[in-house]
Amino acid sequence: MYYIGIDGGGTKTKFALYDENGVSLAETVLGTCHILQVSKEDIISNLKEGVQCLLDQYPKATSHLKIGIGLAGYGQNPVLRKEIEDICDQAFLNTPYTLTNDVETALNGALNGQAGIMVIAGTGSIALAKHDNQEIRCGGWGYSLGDEGSAYWIAKKLLAVFCKQSDGRLPKTYLYDALKQYLEIKEDHELIPYMNTVIHNERDKIAKMAVVVYQAAKHQDSYAIKIYEEAALEIAMLLNTLAKTFDEPVTASYIGGVFKADDYILEPLKYYLDSKITLIPPLYPPEYGAYLLAKKRI
Repeated sequence: MYYIGIDGGGTKTKFALYDENGVSLAETVLGTCHILQVSKEDIISNLKEGVQCLLDQYPKATSHLKIGIGLAGYGQNPVLRKEIEDICDQAFLNTPYTLTNDVETALNGALNGQAGIMVIAGTGSIALAKHDNQEIRCGGWGYSLGDEGSAYWIAKKLLAVFCKQSDGRLPKTYLYDALKQYLEIKEDHELIPYMNTVIHNERDKIAKMAVVVYQAAKHQDSYAIKIYEEAALEIAMLLNTLAKTFDEPVTASYIGGVFKADDYILEPLKYYLDSKITLIPPLYPPEYGAYLLAKKRI
């Protein structure tokens, strides 16, 4: 038997083919399959293309295949859940599959199927606890209501500091020039029409601006470092809240683009964490977690 694990986040979709023992045989990456960002037809096309790409590399897996998939957006909303289920039915046709959200696959991969807590801080943010056959979520309200500590949230903090530095409410620092260079704008006011073109349905473009905060932090920009400290506090609140559901010490892990900032985010995060939490790097990636779920459930 062969398994395809799929991790569909807000920015990209990762596909990986595994054998029965969890050995990775082939991988590919395509664009996002988030139901709120791209059309139903585009998601179906992406899923079909990703699966076919792996099977083209390993044809003998075609007739002995099961699929595990975790998709961002597959949450509490029953309408969206039904839409995503219909999409997967059309994309995978007669191939057996199991569907869940991207947080559960990330948790299973990061902790190798064991109980604990996982936080995702990528384009958005959400945390999930798993123990005693129960799953409890925290966060994940979306960029218009929450997503605190996410790349989008960090980018919005960056933009707020830039505006204040531009008109003199704050002194200009490395961050100010770095953002102008990133956006390739000469005049500060050019930011307004730029934002008006991307603010709706292109949150990933805004989220990618978070890289400017990382660049500024490496130059010891005090405002960038403060943004990471604030993000770490928000992420710690997600983990600490879920830790209350455990009677014993608990292991937690993390994944997402925000954590590419390494110690700028991880050090303040450890400082704000409850003492009962042990924070570890992920053991395996989310697509491996999707493979584990497929092997267990199908």
